[in-house]
Amino acid sequence: MKTKYLILTSLVLMNCLLLTRVNFAQETKVETAKEKVKDAKLELSDAQAENDKDYSQFKAEVDLKISANEKRIAEFKEKINTSDEKVKVKYDKKVAELEARNTELKKKISEYKYEGKDQWVIFKRGFNHDLKVVGKAIKNLFSKEKED
Repeated sequence: MKTKYLILTSLVLMNCLLLTRVNFAQETKVETAKEKVKDAKLELSDAQAENDKDYSQFKAEVDLKISANEKRIAEFKEKINTSDEKVKVKYDKKVAELEARNTELKKKISEYKYEGKDQWVIFKRGFNHDLKVVGKAIKNLFSKEKED
């Protein structure tokens, strides 16, 4: 009879030890998961800060280029306003078109919403291309005006 109780008691103790060990393993997994979540949040906030910095820097550079375009357009408008009617008619439409494209670029950069790193790279590439096209068109307009 004693052996029966001894075996039963040892089985109960072993079960208690196993359950305690399983519970400890689960607690360790939960703590590890919490640490991973905390690390992921830190990485996310670092990435967001980096993206915000990149956007701010890009926007500042673009704003300077757009302002330069606006200034050149204003100078050109002033020149054609003092010119004869033939020159004025010839360039008014082109200047208005360039001014609209420049304003569109300004609106596009101010309304941009971040949608991920890949989309940001695509946006920047396309925006820089559009900005170069407008800048070249303005330069070409100036060179055409000088030829006339």
